[in-house]
Amino acid sequence: MLAGERREVNAFLAKVYGFKFLDAFILIYPLYAVMFVDAGLSASQIGLTLAVWSVTAFALEIPAGVLADRWPRRAILSAAQLARAAGFAAWLMWPTFWGFLAGFLLWGVKSAFTSGTFEALVYDALKAEGREGDYTRIAGRAEAMQFVGILAASAATAALIGFGYRPVLMASIAGCGLAALVPLTFPRVARARAAGDRSYFSHLKLGLRQAAGDRVVLDLIVFIALALTFGGALEEFWAIFAIKAGLTRAGVALFIAAIAAAQAAASALAHRTAGANRRWFYGAFAFNGGLLILAAALFRPASVILLVAFSGAFKVIDVVFEARLQHAIPSESRATIASVKAFAVELAVTALLLSFGPLAQATSYRGAFLIFGGLIVALGAAYLARRVPSPLAGEGGGEADG
Repeated sequence: MLAGERREVNAFLAKVYGFKFLDAFILIYPLYAVMFVDAGLSASQIGLTLAVWSVTAFALEIPAGVLADRWPRRAILSAAQLARAAGFAAWLMWPTFWGFLAGFLLWGVKSAFTSGTFEALVYDALKAEGREGDYTRIAGRAEAMQFVGILAASAATAALIGFGYRPVLMASIAGCGLAALVPLTFPRVARARAAGDRSYFSHLKLGLRQAAGDRVVLDLIVFIALALTFGGALEEFWAIFAIKAGLTRAGVALFIAAIAAAQAAASALAHRTAGANRRWFYGAFAFNGGLLILAAALFRPASVILLVAFSGAFKVIDVVFEARLQHAIPSESRATIASVKAFAVELAVTALLLSFGPLAQATSYRGAFLIFGGLIVALGAAYLARRVPSPLAGEGGGEADG
């Protein structure tokens, strides 16, 4: 690669990392669940508001992916940030159940039009320079920057929360505005001809057929959906876990910062495990369930350390398997298939969120965490017991499981 081309790629990567940082630099993030509790929402209402976020995201995921294979991805990423800013404005003006519901609906729009779109933009930009082999490492670093953003936001929130939620929400709106500017500076990446030649519905049909018809791709999508559901959806309740276990509100923000630090480190180092056999990851999945069970059984301030480890381990699984999926799918339907994956994730997340709230209300938050820890152990054990005839994309070794 020539020196000029190298500088262009490095400048692009700096913008990618900057976007991921600003996308996560949302000061209300570590305390929004506690804000809901303070506003008087029940466990079921909190679960429902989170589910609206997830339902909106999965309802729009596949259409968003198809549009991102046909329309400028830079503009889509920018508009998505503005939608989330409007959602935070709704929380600021109407701090009630319905206001929170509206805000999460708009956040769901942002999620749908960001996930697959961003992944496809970065992968195809690297592929245009012949660097698609670096995607796992670069995606991991981008994820790390996202968690650095959460860490920085959490530290700022810990200092600012003494003044109430209003300044925290105003700072969150400003953060979305800054994040909306960065994608507009990304370079244009040439569209795959096949994507432009098909109609919307033909392209959608192709993406769905490729996702469902390829066993490797389908297996990746299902496992990613499970990992992101338990590693991500349960994370929405960590602040409540911490407050119920005895941490102060400032302490909760610092706890979320610690989780972000662990996830940043895990994301940056995940590529070192990229060639590991999938059984190693299945074992880590089951082990994480044990960590959650132990944390819930103890249910005291110090037990949140176990949740930090839980989040970091799931992030390694996430980064590695997301990269294996990118290597397994073609460019002309990359965003569509990535959004099929995100659709599956949001479907599973919605099921968890809709069940967690009523379960916590019927038993307790502690009881719900214990039950879901057991479910994670059971699923991890089931995967370890599976027999799969061929390795997944990007997996080292080549031997069959079993």
